Amino acid sequence: MDRFIQVHRERPVSQQPSILIVDVGSESLAAMGLRLSQMGYHALRAKTTDQALESLADDRYEIGVVILPDDLPVFDLERSMAAFRERGGDRPPTLVASGSRPSADDRDRLRRTGVELALWNPVDDHTLRFQLNAALAHSSAGGLPPRSRRAQRVPTNWPIRVRTGARVKPAKIYSLSSNGAYLAIAAPSLPKAQVALTVPLPTEDLVLAGEVVMTNVPGNLTKGNLPIGMAIRFVGADEAQREALADYTVERAAQLLL
Repeated sequence: MDRFIQVHRERPVSQQPSILIVDVGSESLAAMGLRLSQMGYHALRAKTTDQALESLADDRYEIGVVILPDDLPVFDLERSMAAFRERGGDRPPTLVASGSRPSADDRDRLRRTGVELALWNPVDDHTLRFQLNAALAHSSAGGLPPRSRRAQRVPTNWPIRVRTGARVKPAKIYSLSSNGAYLAIAAPSLPKAQVALTVPLPTEDLVLAGEVVMTNVPGNLTKGNLPIGMAIRFVGADEAQREALADYTVERAAQLLL
């Protein structure tokens, strides 16, 4: 079985479950495996469902996530998905569908078999990282939490400019909620720094102020599951702005679930 394994220095394999990609000949899924390795995830590749079941039963690996094509070519999809979960033992892996977004009926079929999250093409690196972190967390917790509108976080990939005092720096919004955002930025500001930014929602641009509450910088304490950057809490946002943020996060979250 082909396997690609690359370990990020701050995140030893022993501290992180593996991600199993069932690519069944899909070039896009094979390429995703290389992307995951470059991000620091421990990625395994299975070309068939039989190879996937062998990996899930292999005591050398703790597999937290199985990524599979939305059109997996099996005779009985429900039985195959049940076998994936059963081979996972006490902590079944989170099942994630990948590919072109299928019809509502096909998504409902996948959902009934236990597939929980989606990676619909095209998948940017922020969405890929965010979804896999969510899937790994859900596997450890034993399943997805109930859907909630309150401060729901979703991934984005929007380039912005952040103002701190007289300085303006380029950044990207990695994740967003009605309360704040995590910004991927090469030179994060110090905690408690006051910043200003424009959040480019599809419906409108929101000019917001924020306070830095956490940073992730290179070094021994780097959080490998996040890009280098900083988390900010929105300050002074009015009710209409928070409502617009909440509406977007609910809509965006629906795109990432089956």
